[in-house]
Amino acid sequence: MTSDASPPSHIVGGGINTGDSEQPVAVTQMLGAASSAPVREEALRERFLSFDPLFDATSRLVAHELVLRGRTAAPDAAPELRQMDEDMLLTGLYSLTQDGLSEALPLLVRISTGVLFSEIPREINQRQLIWCVRLSSSRDLARALALQDAGLNFCPTLDRGDAVVQDSASAWPYLACHADDVRPRTSARLIVEGIRNAPALARWPVDAWFRGSFFSGDTQPVASSHELAMQLDLLAIALREPVDTLAQFFRLNPNMAQRFLAIANSPVGGLSRPAESAAHALVMLGGPRARRVAALLALAGGAPGDASRHYAVTALTRALFMGKITRLGAPAESAAAAFEIGLLSTATYALSLPVESLIRRLGLSATSARALSAHPSAEGRLLQLTYACESNDAETLARFAQQLGVPLHQISVAYLDALIAASALDVALH
Repeated sequence: MTSDASPPSHIVGGGINTGDSEQPVAVTQMLGAASSAPVREEALRERFLSFDPLFDATSRLVAHELVLRGRTAAPDAAPELRQMDEDMLLTGLYSLTQDGLSEALPLLVRISTGVLFSEIPREINQRQLIWCVRLSSSRDLARALALQDAGLNFCPTLDRGDAVVQDSASAWPYLACHADDVRPRTSARLIVEGIRNAPALARWPVDAWFRGSFFSGDTQPVASSHELAMQLDLLAIALREPVDTLAQFFRLNPNMAQRFLAIANSPVGGLSRPAESAAHALVMLGGPRARRVAALLALAGGAPGDASRHYAVTALTRALFMGKITRLGAPAESAAAAFEIGLLSTATYALSLPVESLIRRLGLSATSARALSAHPSAEGRLLQLTYACESNDAETLARFAQQLGVPLHQISVAYLDALIAASALDVALH
């Protein structure tokens, strides 16, 4: 990226609005903000919703699946427990659809055959929804086909024990499979889980969709805490989802909403006047800044300790510095890309994930992935320059200054400004 003709000798610190040409984005509709309809969501506030990603063969995000995050009932658990989980999931879906789903990508929802034979799919169906259900009998098959004829979308798992059910493969627009299954002969879009390696991936059609750890990791790693899982979900939403989805997240996670408001109202948010609520802050911040505040919150967590505050403040310092240096003329793709890389540079520590898992689970761009995994790139050199500033490594600083074509004194001033500006975040996190 090229610098201005005569860059200022002093880079003014503060705020997180360091993108290339960011303009405030007005959010005209927050999901549920003006709805007077009763919304049953209290039970979900302890067992929050998550949006698991689905990818195509090129790792492009193509859909989400709505799931409950946390300890859900095992398949062999008591029916009452499994019914409770399903009730909470459907209650969450109901609350999300009251004002219309703004998510442009398809949203998969798993249901039992009991729900299949209820009126729930008809009542809360929307065009983005794809109902996932296991069909084990001709009766189940007939009901699902009738609902499909009525305009609902289905992605069934066909029971191998019923020949009639198996023969219906060509009737569906989507069909669920496992990586170990024999590939069905159908024109349906196959949604495959259980892919573990590239040779297994190559067995499936180019238009198939995939879920599973080969692309994104499990929804919640076994060793991960509930808090870390929620932080990871928020970071994924902050990086690639519209502001509407952030509004949904904070609506279902009110404890996180208060911390988001505190960061937004601090000098880090850069608001001209205090916001009154998280929803109000989202409107005032606009899309890019709102997502950056949410990413900082994801690194710090809802109840930040000394370590998580350090990770968040360090990430913001690096992000501000890398964005500023890029605008001075360093050869990175953009200041916004450099900012994101700096912001994510502490995520592996804050979220206890290896960098490879982080890249897959967040669906990071090739530019971010190369820099964070230490592959040679312009952004990777900027990150190394940031490390040199942190350790006051004069020799490395001088070498990078020459390579980047940025005077050493401007590097020092930019880092100091970033350090001062990021210190306001520590106050907001206490």
